[in-house]
Amino acid sequence: MPDVDTPTSSADAPVSTLRPLGLAATALCQRFVSRGEETVALDNVDIEIDRGGFVSIIGPSGCGKSTMLRIFADLLTPTSGAARVNGKHPSEARVGREFGMVFQSPNLLPWKSVLRNAMLPLQVMGVARPEREATARAMLELVGLTGFETRYPAQLSGGMQQRVAIARALSMRPSVLFMDEPFGALDEITRDRLNLELMSIWRQLSPTVLFITHSIAEAVFLSTQVVIMSPRPGRITATIDIDLPMPRTAETRDDPRYYELVSRVRHELTSVSGGAA
Repeated sequence: MPDVDTPTSSADAPVSTLRPLGLAATALCQRFVSRGEETVALDNVDIEIDRGGFVSIIGPSGCGKSTMLRIFADLLTPTSGAARVNGKHPSEARVGREFGMVFQSPNLLPWKSVLRNAMLPLQVMGVARPEREATARAMLELVGLTGFETRYPAQLSGGMQQRVAIARALSMRPSVLFMDEPFGALDEITRDRLNLELMSIWRQLSPTVLFITHSIAEAVFLSTQVVIMSPRPGRITATIDIDLPMPRTAETRDDPRYYELVSRVRHELTSVSGGAA
Protein backbone atom coordinates (compact mmCIF):
# COMPACT_ATOMS: atom_id res chain seq x y z
CA MET A 1 0.00 0.00 0.00
CA PRO A 2 1.50 3.38 -0.95
CA ASP A 3 2.51 5.73 1.81
CA VAL A 4 -0.02 8.54 2.16
CA ASP A 5 0.22 11.62 4.34
CA THR A 6 -2.48 11.49 7.00
CA PRO A 7 -3.59 14.41 9.15
CA THR A 8 -3.31 14.16 12.90
CA SER A 9 -6.42 14.46 15.06
CA SER A 10 -8.50 17.63 14.77
CA ALA A 11 -10.23 20.05 17.07
CA ASP A 12 -12.80 22.71 16.31
CA ALA A 13 -13.41 26.14 17.75
CA PRO A 14 -15.98 28.85 17.04
CA VAL A 15 -15.26 31.67 14.62
CA SER A 16 -17.17 34.82 15.52
CA THR A 17 -17.31 38.10 13.68
CA LEU A 18 -19.64 41.03 13.20
CA ARG A 19 -18.77 41.49 9.52
CA PRO A 20 -20.45 39.43 6.81
CA LEU A 21 -17.63 37.10 5.82
CA GLY A 22 -17.41 34.68 2.94
CA LEU A 23 -14.47 32.83 4.47
CA ALA A 24 -12.90 32.91 7.92
CA ALA A 25 -10.35 30.87 9.84
CA THR A 26 -9.05 31.16 13.39
CA ALA A 27 -5.84 29.59 14.74
CA LEU A 28 -5.84 27.14 11.85
CA CYS A 29 -3.16 24.45 12.09
CA GLN A 30 -2.50 21.45 9.87
CA ARG A 31 0.01 18.72 10.60
CA PHE A 32 0.64 15.59 8.57
CA VAL A 33 2.35 12.41 9.71
CA SER A 34 4.22 10.31 7.16
CA ARG A 35 6.54 7.42 8.02
CA GLY A 36 6.56 8.53 11.60
CA GLU A 37 7.64 12.08 10.81
CA GLU A 38 5.43 15.11 11.36
CA THR A 39 5.20 17.99 8.89
CA VAL A 40 3.58 21.27 9.89
CA ALA A 41 1.82 22.63 6.80
CA LEU A 42 -0.11 25.47 8.47
CA ASP A 43 0.71 27.11 11.78
CA ASN A 44 -1.81 29.30 13.60
CA VAL A 45 -3.37 30.92 10.53
CA ASP A 46 -6.03 33.59 10.94
CA ILE A 47 -7.79 34.96 7.88
CA GLU A 48 -11.03 36.81 7.09
CA ILE A 49 -12.37 37.36 3.59
CA ASP A 50 -15.38 39.60 3.06
CA ARG A 51 -18.31 38.23 1.12
CA GLY A 52 -17.85 39.07 -2.52
CA GLY A 53 -14.12 39.67 -2.10
CA PHE A 54 -11.47 38.33 -4.45
CA VAL A 55 -8.43 37.23 -2.43
CA SER A 56 -5.30 35.67 -3.85
CA ILE A 57 -2.93 33.60 -1.72
CA ILE A 58 0.69 33.66 -2.81
CA GLY A 59 3.82 32.19 -1.27
CA PRO A 60 6.64 29.69 -1.82
CA SER A 61 5.87 26.18 -3.01
CA GLY A 62 4.90 23.96 -0.10
CA CYS A 63 3.83 26.84 2.17
CA GLY A 64 0.30 25.51 2.69
CA LYS A 65 -1.69 27.58 0.18
CA SER A 66 -3.55 24.61 -1.27
CA THR A 67 -3.85 23.01 2.16
CA MET A 68 -5.77 26.06 3.37
CA LEU A 69 -8.05 25.93 0.33
CA ARG A 70 -8.69 22.20 0.89
CA ILE A 71 -9.71 22.86 4.49
CA PHE A 72 -12.21 25.52 3.41
CA ALA A 73 -13.50 23.15 0.71
CA ASP A 74 -14.05 20.35 3.25
CA LEU A 75 -11.46 18.15 1.56
CA LEU A 76 -9.26 18.15 4.64
CA THR A 77 -9.97 18.32 8.38
CA PRO A 78 -7.67 20.72 10.24
CA THR A 79 -5.56 19.45 13.10
CA SER A 80 -6.78 22.36 15.19
CA GLY A 81 -8.50 25.69 14.78
CA ALA A 82 -11.68 26.45 12.88
CA ALA A 83 -12.72 27.36 9.35
CA ARG A 84 -16.03 28.79 8.20
CA VAL A 85 -17.64 29.26 4.80
CA ASN A 86 -20.46 31.82 4.84
CA GLY A 87 -20.46 31.47 8.61
CA LYS A 88 -20.92 27.69 8.46
CA HIS A 89 -18.72 24.68 8.94
CA PRO A 90 -17.21 23.71 5.56
CA SER A 91 -19.11 20.40 5.59
CA GLU A 92 -22.41 22.25 5.95
CA ALA A 93 -21.50 24.61 3.12
CA ARG A 94 -20.52 21.64 0.94
CA VAL A 95 -23.82 19.84 1.57
CA GLY A 96 -25.59 23.10 0.74
CA ARG A 97 -23.57 23.30 -2.49
CA GLU A 98 -22.46 26.82 -1.60
CA PHE A 99 -19.07 26.61 -3.29
CA GLY A 100 -17.56 25.54 -6.58
CA MET A 101 -13.99 24.48 -7.33
CA VAL A 102 -11.58 24.91 -10.24
CA PHE A 103 -8.19 23.18 -10.23
CA GLN A 104 -5.07 23.54 -12.37
CA SER A 105 -6.19 20.52 -14.41
CA PRO A 106 -9.69 20.90 -15.91
CA ASN A 107 -10.51 17.24 -15.05
CA LEU A 108 -13.12 16.99 -17.80
CA LEU A 109 -14.71 13.67 -18.73
CA PRO A 110 -13.29 12.95 -22.19
CA TRP A 111 -16.32 10.95 -23.35
CA LYS A 112 -18.76 13.75 -22.58
CA SER A 113 -19.36 16.83 -24.71
CA VAL A 114 -18.66 20.35 -23.49
CA LEU A 115 -22.33 20.83 -22.66
CA ARG A 116 -22.59 17.56 -20.75
CA ASN A 117 -19.42 18.29 -18.80
CA ALA A 118 -20.87 21.65 -17.79
CA MET A 119 -24.17 20.00 -16.84
CA LEU A 120 -22.57 17.30 -14.69
CA PRO A 121 -22.90 18.90 -11.20
CA LEU A 122 -26.56 19.68 -11.86
CA GLN A 123 -27.14 16.13 -13.07
CA VAL A 124 -25.63 14.80 -9.84
CA MET A 125 -27.95 17.14 -7.91
CA GLY A 126 -30.95 15.68 -9.72
CA VAL A 127 -31.92 18.89 -11.49
CA ALA A 128 -34.37 18.29 -14.34
CA ARG A 129 -32.71 18.11 -17.75
CA PRO A 130 -34.34 21.24 -19.27
CA GLU A 131 -33.22 23.36 -16.31
CA ARG A 132 -29.70 21.97 -16.10
CA GLU A 133 -29.20 22.33 -19.85
CA ALA A 134 -30.41 25.94 -19.81
CA THR A 135 -28.13 26.75 -16.87
CA ALA A 136 -25.12 25.04 -18.44
CA ARG A 137 -25.66 26.87 -21.73
CA ALA A 138 -25.86 30.18 -19.86
CA MET A 139 -22.58 29.46 -18.06
CA LEU A 140 -20.88 28.41 -21.30
CA GLU A 141 -22.02 31.67 -22.85
CA LEU A 142 -20.59 33.52 -19.85
CA VAL A 143 -17.14 31.94 -20.44
CA GLY A 144 -17.27 32.51 -24.20
CA LEU A 145 -17.94 28.96 -25.39
CA THR A 146 -21.25 29.37 -27.17
CA GLY A 147 -21.03 27.26 -30.33
CA PHE A 148 -18.74 24.66 -28.75
CA GLU A 149 -21.41 22.75 -26.82
CA THR A 150 -21.11 19.58 -28.92
CA ARG A 151 -17.30 19.48 -28.97
CA TYR A 152 -15.30 17.08 -26.82
CA PRO A 153 -12.38 17.97 -24.53
CA ALA A 154 -9.79 16.55 -26.94
CA GLN A 155 -11.01 19.03 -29.56
CA LEU A 156 -10.35 22.04 -27.33
CA SER A 157 -7.24 24.02 -26.44
CA GLY A 158 -6.02 24.06 -22.86
CA GLY A 159 -7.54 27.47 -22.27
CA MET A 160 -10.90 26.38 -23.63
CA GLN A 161 -10.86 23.26 -21.46
CA GLN A 162 -10.29 25.45 -18.42
CA ARG A 163 -13.24 27.63 -19.44
CA VAL A 164 -15.42 24.51 -19.44
CA ALA A 165 -14.15 23.72 -15.94
CA ILE A 166 -15.08 27.24 -14.80
CA ALA A 167 -18.52 26.96 -16.41
CA ARG A 168 -19.03 23.62 -14.65
CA ALA A 169 -18.10 25.16 -11.29
CA LEU A 170 -20.41 28.11 -11.89
CA SER A 171 -23.36 25.96 -12.96
CA MET A 172 -24.43 25.56 -9.31
CA ARG A 173 -24.40 29.36 -8.89
CA PRO A 174 -22.03 29.10 -5.93
CA SER A 175 -21.57 32.00 -3.55
CA VAL A 176 -17.93 30.95 -3.03
CA LEU A 177 -15.44 29.91 -5.71
CA PHE A 178 -12.20 28.10 -4.89
CA MET A 179 -9.54 28.29 -7.61
CA ASP A 180 -6.27 26.40 -7.11
CA GLU A 181 -3.77 27.68 -9.72
CA PRO A 182 -6.38 27.37 -12.48
CA PHE A 183 -4.23 29.09 -15.12
CA GLY A 184 -0.81 27.86 -14.01
CA ALA A 185 -0.34 25.47 -16.93
CA LEU A 186 -1.36 27.96 -19.64
CA ASP A 187 0.79 30.20 -21.82
CA GLU A 188 1.04 33.86 -20.85
CA ILE A 189 -1.20 35.19 -23.63
CA THR A 190 -4.01 32.73 -22.80
CA ARG A 191 -3.53 33.37 -19.10
CA ASP A 192 -3.89 37.13 -19.51
CA ARG A 193 -7.04 36.70 -21.57
CA LEU A 194 -8.60 34.35 -19.01
CA ASN A 195 -7.69 36.78 -16.22
CA LEU A 196 -9.79 39.41 -18.01
CA GLU A 197 -12.66 36.98 -18.50
CA LEU A 198 -12.53 35.89 -14.87
CA MET A 199 -12.74 39.53 -13.78
CA SER A 200 -15.84 39.97 -15.91
CA ILE A 201 -17.44 36.83 -14.46
CA TRP A 202 -16.65 37.88 -10.90
CA ARG A 203 -18.20 41.32 -11.41
CA GLN A 204 -21.35 39.78 -12.90
CA LEU A 205 -21.91 37.01 -10.35
CA SER A 206 -20.17 38.47 -7.24
CA PRO A 207 -18.92 35.24 -5.62
CA THR A 208 -16.34 35.24 -2.87
CA VAL A 209 -13.16 34.00 -4.57
CA LEU A 210 -10.16 32.31 -2.95
CA PHE A 211 -7.49 32.13 -5.65
CA ILE A 212 -4.16 30.29 -5.32
CA THR A 213 -1.34 31.41 -7.60
CA HIS A 214 2.43 31.63 -7.94
CA SER A 215 2.19 34.69 -10.20
CA ILE A 216 2.64 38.07 -8.53
CA ALA A 217 1.31 39.92 -11.60
CA GLU A 218 -1.79 37.73 -11.74
CA ALA A 219 -2.48 38.09 -8.01
CA VAL A 220 -2.29 41.89 -8.17
CA PHE A 221 -4.37 42.16 -11.34
CA LEU A 222 -7.23 39.98 -10.09
CA SER A 223 -7.53 40.67 -6.42
CA THR A 224 -9.09 42.99 -3.90
CA GLN A 225 -6.49 41.66 -1.45
CA VAL A 226 -3.29 39.64 -1.74
CA VAL A 227 -2.32 37.42 1.19
CA ILE A 228 1.35 36.46 1.48
CA MET A 229 2.50 33.28 3.20
CA SER A 230 5.86 32.26 4.61
CA PRO A 231 7.74 29.05 3.80
CA ARG A 232 6.62 25.97 5.75
CA PRO A 233 5.29 26.00 8.35
CA GLY A 234 2.83 28.24 6.53
CA ARG A 235 1.93 31.48 8.25
CA ILE A 236 0.35 34.66 6.90
CA THR A 237 3.01 37.35 6.92
CA ALA A 238 1.20 40.20 5.14
CA THR A 239 -2.16 41.17 3.68
CA ILE A 240 -2.05 43.85 1.00
CA ASP A 241 -5.15 45.73 -0.13
CA ILE A 242 -5.24 46.15 -3.91
CA ASP A 243 -6.78 49.54 -4.59
CA LEU A 244 -6.69 49.45 -8.38
CA PRO A 245 -9.88 50.84 -9.93
CA MET A 246 -12.64 48.61 -11.21
CA PRO A 247 -13.31 47.27 -13.72
CA ARG A 248 -9.86 45.85 -14.35
CA THR A 249 -8.95 45.97 -18.03
CA ALA A 250 -5.90 45.37 -20.22
CA GLU A 251 -4.97 49.00 -19.53
CA THR A 252 -4.79 48.24 -15.80
CA ARG A 253 -1.44 46.56 -16.43
CA ASP A 254 -0.07 49.91 -17.66
CA ASP A 255 -1.18 51.79 -14.55
CA PRO A 256 1.79 53.02 -12.44
CA ARG A 257 -0.13 51.97 -9.33
CA TYR A 258 -0.23 48.40 -10.68
CA TYR A 259 3.58 48.37 -10.91
CA GLU A 260 3.83 49.80 -7.39
CA LEU A 261 1.66 47.03 -6.00
CA VAL A 262 3.51 44.31 -7.93
CA SER A 263 6.77 45.66 -6.48
CA ARG A 264 5.33 45.72 -2.97
CA VAL A 265 4.11 42.12 -3.18
CA ARG A 266 7.47 41.04 -4.59
CA HIS A 267 9.29 42.83 -1.77
CA GLU A 268 7.12 41.14 0.86
CA LEU A 269 7.71 37.74 -0.74
CA THR A 270 11.45 38.32 -0.92
CA SER A 271 11.59 39.32 2.72
CA VAL A 272 10.04 36.01 3.84
CA SER A 273 11.27 33.55 1.24
CA GLY A 274 14.25 34.98 -0.61
CA GLY A 275 12.04 35.58 -3.66
CA ALA A 276 10.97 31.96 -4.26
CA ALA A 277 7.26 31.83 -5.00
